[in-house]
Amino acid sequence: QQQQQQQQQQAAASSAPPTPTTILEAEARTARELSRAVSTLTKDLKSCNSRIDSIKSGFQNLYSMHLTQIDGLRKCKEGMISSSDLQKLLDSNNDKFTNNEETTTKALMEQAQATITEQQRTLQNEQLATKHKQLILQLETQVHQLRLRETAWERTISELVARKDLLERRENAWTRTIGELMADIEIRNKREWWWEEMKSEMEGRIGGLSYQAVLERYGPGPHRVSMIVDLDDTQHEVIIELAPINLMPHSVHTFLSQVSEGYWTRGTPAFVMNPGHVLQACPHPCLETKAMGGSYPGDPYVDMRHAGLDSVSFQEYHPEYPHEKYTIGFHSGPEFYINLMNNTLDHGPKQAILKEALGDDEEVDETALEPDPCFGQIISGFEVIDKISEEGITRGDLPYESKETKEDGDDEVELSDALLIQPVRIVSMSIILENDDDSSTSEDVRDEL
Repeated sequence: QQQQQQQQQQAAASSAPPTPTTILEAEARTARELSRAVSTLTKDLKSCNSRIDSIKSGFQNLYSMHLTQIDGLRKCKEGMISSSDLQKLLDSNNDKFTNNEETTTKALMEQAQATITEQQRTLQNEQLATKHKQLILQLETQVHQLRLRETAWERTISELVARKDLLERRENAWTRTIGELMADIEIRNKREWWWEEMKSEMEGRIGGLSYQAVLERYGPGPHRVSMIVDLDDTQHEVIIELAPINLMPHSVHTFLSQVSEGYWTRGTPAFVMNPGHVLQACPHPCLETKAMGGSYPGDPYVDMRHAGLDSVSFQEYHPEYPHEKYTIGFHSGPEFYINLMNNTLDHGPKQAILKEALGDDEEVDETALEPDPCFGQIISGFEVIDKISEEGITRGDLPYESKETKEDGDDEVELSDALLIQPVRIVSMSIILENDDDSSTSEDVRDEL
């Protein structure tokens, strides 16, 4: 049992986590264990001595009874006592032995029961002590783990506090940055509003000056232009009535100035492109440029650019004069086009359409949203325009094998499929005076004014 207890103690000690002890604590623990072992051995020694004394007394009584029986037999044999006396002697010895045996047995049983009880009590105490030791070791292990967790939590709390400080600094930095950005956005909005105001003011000034120039040079209107077109070796007249100058002053002034300066009479102005929805015309020398299959180098409209007539200063537009069929509009350069259908959605204001299609989150190029100026309409010669648009053959109508490319050095210039194979030449273009039935030249207009 002691060996089993020692083994249980050793197993409990080996399963418990090692705890650091000093030399004095180890010696004190060893002394306590030795003292408990000595007391246990002393108790066991006392129990063994008492049992030995009981066994000695029993053997002595048995030996004396044996000697008495032998002596009685000898006396009976010698005739010193009778057989009845011998029997009485034997019976008395048996009774005495039985009493002594019972007494000895009872004492030994009581002593053995006391020993067993003491051993059971000692075993229970040792088991309780072992359980207490295991419980203490478990508690020490839990305390150690709790201390480790406490240390980890303290370290985690320190890291969280440091991270909180870092986040607060970042938040302050972001707050400052957002404030600076908001201030910058406010400044940009003010600048944008200022530029829009300046743009509107400049457009108003340009429109006012153009209105005054048209009024002084060409009269209040209505202003009409006669365009002579060479179609199938026959000249046909197309009359264009321009928009009222109170609606489109700048575009009307630009177009009248181009006509009066002779840019639509000199050289080879012509209708050159028919993409299907418009019929585009360009002044001289557009037919000789590389985009049209020619070899003209440089800017073909340098003279018009020096005169300030190569394009309008801004994209002028008025909702009362939309891009309907047989109306005339500017795109960007000096070329103009005749609408062959209602092109209000394509060439008119696109802000509402694009914003509805793309949504408010998508950014849209403002220059792509600006409408084309629509400044005139055909009032005579509709059949001429219809014949040009219907009978004119474009590069897109040709088979792919028969299409030619223009070589520009080592590169090849891809010509547009909307180019007319045979451009329709514009013979002349002149301003029709308000009180004259016949067309007059630009020199006559200037002389009259």
